[in-house]
Amino acid sequence: MTKFLISASLLALPAAAWAEDDIIVTATGFETAREDSGHAISLITADDLLRTQAATINDVLVTIPGVSVAQRGAVGTQSSVFIRGGNSSQTLVMIDGVRVNDPASPNGAFDFGALTSGTIDRVEVLRGANSIIWGSQAIGGIVNIRHADAVDDLKVSARGEVGSHDTASASASLSGKAGPVALSAGGSLYRTDGISAVRAGSEDDGYRNASANLRAQVQLADGVSLDLRGFYTKGRVHYDAQFAATPDTLSESRDRTLTGYAGLNADLLEGRLRNRLAYTRTAIRRIGTDPDLPVLFTNYNIFRASGQVERFEYRGNFDLSDAVGLVFGIEHEKSRASTFFPANGGTTADRARTKATSGYALLEIQPLPGLNLNAGVRHDDLDSYGKRTSLGGNAAWSLNDGATVLRASYSEGFRAPTLTEALLPFGNPALKAETAKSMDAGVEQWLLDKRVMLGLTAFRRTSHNQITYNFATFQSENVERVKASGVEAELVLKPSDRLQVSAQYALVNAWDRGLNKRLERRPQHRASVSADWTSPIGVALGGTLVLSGDSFENRGNTVRLDGYALSSLRASYPVTEAITLFGRVENLFDVRYETVKGYGTLGRTGYVGVRAAF
Repeated sequence: MTKFLISASLLALPAAAWAEDDIIVTATGFETAREDSGHAISLITADDLLRTQAATINDVLVTIPGVSVAQRGAVGTQSSVFIRGGNSSQTLVMIDGVRVNDPASPNGAFDFGALTSGTIDRVEVLRGANSIIWGSQAIGGIVNIRHADAVDDLKVSARGEVGSHDTASASASLSGKAGPVALSAGGSLYRTDGISAVRAGSEDDGYRNASANLRAQVQLADGVSLDLRGFYTKGRVHYDAQFAATPDTLSESRDRTLTGYAGLNADLLEGRLRNRLAYTRTAIRRIGTDPDLPVLFTNYNIFRASGQVERFEYRGNFDLSDAVGLVFGIEHEKSRASTFFPANGGTTADRARTKATSGYALLEIQPLPGLNLNAGVRHDDLDSYGKRTSLGGNAAWSLNDGATVLRASYSEGFRAPTLTEALLPFGNPALKAETAKSMDAGVEQWLLDKRVMLGLTAFRRTSHNQITYNFATFQSENVERVKASGVEAELVLKPSDRLQVSAQYALVNAWDRGLNKRLERRPQHRASVSADWTSPIGVALGGTLVLSGDSFENRGNTVRLDGYALSSLRASYPVTEAITLFGRVENLFDVRYETVKGYGTLGRTGYVGVRAAF
């Protein structure tokens, strides 16, 4: 299996070659050229989403090196993303610059299962830690999801799709500018009858989702602007009881997420000092119901959980000279969580709150053209876990007019237990904060007039007191020492303007050093190959192959999850300059596989749709 995975990734030809001047924000919090950052960052652009016809963000995350996904059923069900073998709770997730990790979820992780592609325009995935800028939850990685910014000319786009399991989706967006005001807005709907969440079940477990996004930018004066952002999503998913005598149930989870951002941007000293003052808020609510429960449970509730995060933050970027810059900031965050489990005998809600104040500084130096060195420090003062200081740095060296890019990074960080991890009766008040040290080094080499790119990155992360859930005690506990290491290989080629192919392979060794066992649900080997070709008459044909090696379902490594290979084909045809027809077949060979033991996955499915842009 290993030899097959390596050969598949190294013999592929390319998908879209990366642009040399890709702009990212996850490196420093301000717009930065990707080649100037020492962090390993993957980009999913709007063109990538259209080309692959991705219905969910998970569909493209699985093609990023070092990233694996475990989902408890089909679209809408709970989904966890692991970056470089780290816990899902160690990944910071942001939507339009607002953190959306849920303080009321069991481990504070973001549930990717409810996130359809809808009107999403761009996704940045920082593989590895960047705790200096982003804090404690970024010790494993960062996923930054963005909707489209406004454009000068009025732009309208729409998309509709239908397919297997009575699936239908629709989305629309518009943007434009009038005087000092730039506005972009969008909305999407998704529904499917789905399949049984638990493989042993017989009834379909459906999913419904609606989302909306809005961004307004108002130019108040030269170099001064107001930035307002909002995102709302509401979903409803049916699920089964995996360990019940009869898995089919009428259980349903209703989830709602609302985020808001209000920021003031001011460029001073002829643009040398950029300032950003912002207030952000995230409110997440989850309600589980079951009509089969006795009527004594209010509204048939199994559980109710809500989490809120408020942040006040200031970010600054000061160009001290042409070769020296300073990124700095101050943050204050307040988190609240409320959980209520009447089905387990609870009579009142458990509530908790905490707060943290943080400050950081990152020095940027360019001693030579193409050489960028960054070193920083962060200090956090947590209400419940005291004071912590973390160090970090990274370097990027662009040689031969950008044909060769060398990268390296080092980061220290920690993650305090979430309110629910440490909250009785389901939490453990004795939990210690996780600490981690991460490092990576890599190279990108461009060849043949930048039509070929070879990339290789090696990484290592050591964690102490990593928090994990123990199903024997039904509480979280600390694992004394966890180590994750591996390599990520990428090949991007574009032999012609019509043919694009890409490939990636990742070897991830994630170990519980105390038990000397592999961490659960983290395949040691993963790879993907994607190819797209556009004919002279405009017909586009493409396909993706995703390969996953074996993994284990449990900490003791006694329950194995077999590896699998998933193939998909896609096609599109531009009827006019504005209207395109498209369709795809996923899991072409109807492979039976699992990413979480006992939970169902979709077999062969087909979808057709139309999109328009004016």
